[in-house]
Amino acid sequence: MPKWPPVASVHVAHLLHGQTRKFHSEQAMKTTGIIASSAMNGLLASIRLGGLDADTVSARIGLGSNALFAESDFMPLAAFTSALEVASEETNDPIFGLKLGKEFEFQAIGSLAALFLTAPTLKEGMTQFSRHFPALQSNSRSALVVENDVARFSYSIHDNTVRHKTQDADFTESLLNTMLAATIGEDWKPCCIEFEHMPGDNLALYRSQLACPLSFGRRENAIVFPKKFLDRPIGAGGDEHRHLQIACELSDLLYRREKRLDLVAALKAWIAAALCQHASIDIDHAAGDFGMSLRSFQRKLAENGVNYADLRNMVRMEIAKSLLANTRLPIPVIAEQLGYSELSAFARSFRHLTGFTPARFRQKSRNYTDVLKE
Repeated sequence: MPKWPPVASVHVAHLLHGQTRKFHSEQAMKTTGIIASSAMNGLLASIRLGGLDADTVSARIGLGSNALFAESDFMPLAAFTSALEVASEETNDPIFGLKLGKEFEFQAIGSLAALFLTAPTLKEGMTQFSRHFPALQSNSRSALVVENDVARFSYSIHDNTVRHKTQDADFTESLLNTMLAATIGEDWKPCCIEFEHMPGDNLALYRSQLACPLSFGRRENAIVFPKKFLDRPIGAGGDEHRHLQIACELSDLLYRREKRLDLVAALKAWIAAALCQHASIDIDHAAGDFGMSLRSFQRKLAENGVNYADLRNMVRMEIAKSLLANTRLPIPVIAEQLGYSELSAFARSFRHLTGFTPARFRQKSRNYTDVLKE
């Protein structure tokens, strides 16, 4: 077997410019994670194939309108995790992520999957996967640790602006476990699968999906398995040329990519995610999740020419317009999902900002769609 040269890890040097105020602003923006758009597209495609209305999911997380997020090769990480949480809620299935992870095409995550699948052995594949994981998803950690006769493949999100990540953890662990089972074969069985979160009342459901010991409330999500599996070949033993080519491409991507959302885009994603979970969207909660005092947060918004109340209303209205135009959700349900305690308050706000009542906007949107179909 040829000796595979290690791919040097890339350390990006951040040059700090300007006054202290700008430095703190950059630090605040650095706390918001992103994920490759290809992963989001693959997730929504899988949701659609599963029979769930992906338009409803897209609208609720803020992706139903280009007014919130411009097209890009990456999306807010909070939007991805929220998509899984919304799908779980819409299907009333607390282990939706586990089930979807079993069916999800590993290749759909793109170059990172290709990097793994062209490696000669499981150890090399997992090592390179972890090293280049930030090219797929930032503010997250993937690592392979070997101690004595046990290997531990871990995954976790380190981002205070991503509030809810239970379904993401379930989805990722299930996807990785399924991928490892396909690689190792029939004798694959983890020693344990660990989760950061607790199972609540769903322990039996977890056990029905994962035929191995489970542990909850752990420091990070992880799959623990015998070290001996690390020497197993992947496929026919890897494709050296293709593997090194992909590794170089991903290393270059890590070096070149500006891996941060601007503060406004990050805040839009935070508001949309909070609405998905029926959580508070008050400015003091936003400031806390972005790691800033309320006063500092307001100053940063002012520096960006943003009024928080106006931005919050804009996010609500864009989501409302997408839900009205692309789904059949009743208007009272839409109002409730957007955090309005009364339908009349939603109707007044919608008309003030759009010039239409919600019902009239839905009618005009459907008439326009019908014209396009003719």
